[in-house]
Amino acid sequence: MTRWYPSQNTKHGGTHPPRTSINRVGEHASAMRRQEQRIHDKRILANYVQLEPGVLVIWDRQPYRVVEITERPLDLWGDKHEERFKQAVAYWERQQRGERPEKLTWDGRPMVFVLAPDGKPQEKPLHLIGPANHSWDVLPEHYWICSACGELPPCRHQEAERIADHDAARADVLMDIPPGHCLGCGEVITRRQQATRFPGPNLWRPDFPENSAVFHARQECSTPLWQYREQWEARGGMKQQPSLFPDDNPAA
Repeated sequence: MTRWYPSQNTKHGGTHPPRTSINRVGEHASAMRRQEQRIHDKRILANYVQLEPGVLVIWDRQPYRVVEITERPLDLWGDKHEERFKQAVAYWERQQRGERPEKLTWDGRPMVFVLAPDGKPQEKPLHLIGPANHSWDVLPEHYWICSACGELPPCRHQEAERIADHDAARADVLMDIPPGHCLGCGEVITRRQQATRFPGPNLWRPDFPENSAVFHARQECSTPLWQYREQWEARGGMKQQPSLFPDDNPAA
């Protein structure tokens, strides 16, 4: 099955031939469940495309067409790939699983990928060196392009907007936290619960009074507590932290 669905932007690609089965540990007790699992596996396997000349792939958010894929000569591997191969052999010697890695067949051996910008014959092809087992995002012949920046989705603008929306939503939730509640989870801190309080101005809620930044001393609130502690220490920590700062640009 090589069908592309309208909602399917990419498939997985690589240099190795498509697999014919998926290795699983155990199987369902029901015969029909086993049959459904085999059908599901077929659909998973159909989501893989073996790279060859003419296949469209994504590189640096842009569409490229594969021109050529060749093996990197052994004398041109370089120190980085030689070291990785030594590490693969050392790992095999410890585990003793499968066949011993050989340079000519090792799945991490370097290969040369020659890619041409799709629809831009005036530009020079791109030569990349990467491992044979590198996973590529493969595009269909009809793909989406952002009209604002010309990148493939999700483009940088879309990701920036998503981050901005998340930060805005987080700020709105933070502003809804009442005084005396944990700045991490937003819930009240009872007398029986341990808490960590930071002296000085409240860096996340400047509208709160001093010494009001407090967090639950439990594991699930440790990440925001750590984030606040970093900002608090950057401001001076236990040293006196002023609430007022000099105006570098005073009004005339």
